[in-house]
Amino acid sequence: MKAIMYVAHGSRLPEKNREFRAFVAKIIQKRPEPCQKIAFLEKEDETMQLVGEAMIQEGATEITVVPMLLFPAMHATKDIPEHVANLQSAHPNVIFRIADTFGAEPETITTATARIRDAKPESDATILVIAHGSASYDEPRIQMQGVIAKLNAQLGHKVALGMLHGEPNYKQVAAKLTGNVYWMPYFLFTGQLVDKIRTGINEISPNWRETSCLELDSNLAAGVLRKIEEATS
Repeated sequence: MKAIMYVAHGSRLPEKNREFRAFVAKIIQKRPEPCQKIAFLEKEDETMQLVGEAMIQEGATEITVVPMLLFPAMHATKDIPEHVANLQSAHPNVIFRIADTFGAEPETITTATARIRDAKPESDATILVIAHGSASYDEPRIQMQGVIAKLNAQLGHKVALGMLHGEPNYKQVAAKLTGNVYWMPYFLFTGQLVDKIRTGINEISPNWRETSCLELDSNLAAGVLRKIEEATS
């Protein structure tokens, strides 16, 4: 039996986990696999190990693991593969596949463009897009540089890139910006990390305007579905 495990970081805020479940439910409806479940990296009663074991007990022989993450940093590159390796070791006859992240997919970029346009930035505005980033992995920065290039083309504004972790550090980038600035958190939803960035931005310039983040927009589902198709085909 084929199965899909959707893996998220998890939030300390129950309402954010509910929003995530509702987002994944839309994806589940579009896939034919009879067994599809959600696991969290930081939620003790729904770990990858527990969810994987439950899937296998139900008869899963092929499990596609889908990181519900924007970019391949620590969780997608190290943590998730390690959990999969543990399951594989315990169940050598089960086939496991890991899908790619979806932060650089066209639908994600289009959603970011829409969020920025909704804020109605003036023609002279600079847009600072801030992503999670990584101090240990280069791929998130490389992918975000591609995202920034596409946002530049779609928006017709100067778009700058900053990272919460790693380079280019968002505070250092922000300190060099002058004039009319809008900033966008390139995150799936607003939570503690976005709150931390907001505090940092307000220390630099409380007058800069914030756009909405991606907010688990339903349009993002198409990018996730493409990554599932790529992993299973």
